[in-house]
Amino acid sequence: AQLGALTLPLKSGPRPRSSSGCHLFVARQGEGEAVLGSSPASWDPAGCCLRSFLSSLAAGSGLYLTTRSAKAACSRQSQDGVDKLVYRGGGEDGSEVAVDPEGYDVLVRNFVPRVPWPLILPTDSAFLIAFWLGAQGNNFGLHSDLFAEQFLVQHQGTKEVLLLLPRDAARIAPFPFLSSPLFYKSAHRSVSNLDLAGDPDGCLRAELCPGDVLYIPAWWWHEVRTISSGLSLSATYRYHTEDSDRFSKVMTLVYQLHSRAQSRKSSGRFAQHLRSFFAYSLAEAEADATCSEGRASSAATSAAASLPLLLVGVASAVLAGALAGFAFGRQSRG
Repeated sequence: AQLGALTLPLKSGPRPRSSSGCHLFVARQGEGEAVLGSSPASWDPAGCCLRSFLSSLAAGSGLYLTTRSAKAACSRQSQDGVDKLVYRGGGEDGSEVAVDPEGYDVLVRNFVPRVPWPLILPTDSAFLIAFWLGAQGNNFGLHSDLFAEQFLVQHQGTKEVLLLLPRDAARIAPFPFLSSPLFYKSAHRSVSNLDLAGDPDGCLRAELCPGDVLYIPAWWWHEVRTISSGLSLSATYRYHTEDSDRFSKVMTLVYQLHSRAQSRKSSGRFAQHLRSFFAYSLAEAEADATCSEGRASSAATSAAASLPLLLVGVASAVLAGALAGFAFGRQSRG
C-alpha cells in the first residue's frame, strides 16, 4: 500500500535530469510490435501514483518503465554484522544528496531497501542498480551494455533472455558508431532477425522465474522479453569497468567529429577521408591479430601434442565453461 501511493515524476526521459543522477524512462511498445523501437518516444507519467501506473500495465497498455541510479551509487555493506544494500544517491564520488526534487529517484530510493538481492553480489565494488517494470510481450531489444558486467534478478513474472557471444559484430549489426549514438543496440533489434546459420556458438537461452539470477558478462549481447502474463519486475546490478566512461566518451566524440566533417562544405571529402582513416587502422589491427592468433594456435598445438590426452580434455572443458557464462538459480535473499 505504501509503495502504491508513491508519486511518479511529471515527465520521463532517457537522461538524468538532476543532481541525484537517477533517471526514470517510460515508453510504449505499440500494439503488434514484437520489440520496442530503437529510439522510442517517452511517455510522461504526469505525476500519477505507482498503483495507477501498475494497473495500466496489467490492463495491457504496452507501457514499459525503467529507472536507474547513477553509476556506483549503490553498494553492499555490513552494518552490525548484517549485510544490506545501501543507496547513497550521489553518484561516483559517494556523496549523499537530498531527495531528488523532480522525483526521478522515487522508485530507486524506495525499492532498494525492500527488494530481495542476490548473496553473490561482491562486497568491494559499488554498482548501478536498475529496475524494469512491464508486462507480457515487453521486449527492450537486442543490445549490449558494453564495458559492464551485471547480475539480472527476476522478482515477479517470467522472462526469456537470449545471449550472444561478443565475437562477430557483423552478425549483430550494431548501429554504426560514425552515424548513430545507438552503437550499443542492434539495428536488427531482435535475435529472431539474425542469420545465425553456421554460427558455432549459436544463441544461448535462459528462462528466469522469480528468485532466479543470471550473470551477464561484459560486452555480451542480450535480448530480454517478458513471457508470463501479468506484471513483471526485475532488477539489474551493474558493475562498470574502468574503461566504461572512457569508451563512451570516445565513441561520442568520434560520432560528433564525423557529423561535423559531413556538414563541412567539402562535398563530403573530409568525412570520406576520416572513414578511410579509421577503416585502414581497423583493418591493419585485425590483420595483426589474425597473424598473432595463428602463431599462438600453432604453438599451442605443438605443446598440446606432448601432453597426456586426459589433461588436454580437462583444459578444453574448463575453457568451454568459462565461455558459456554462469546462471545462478534461486540465490536471492529476502
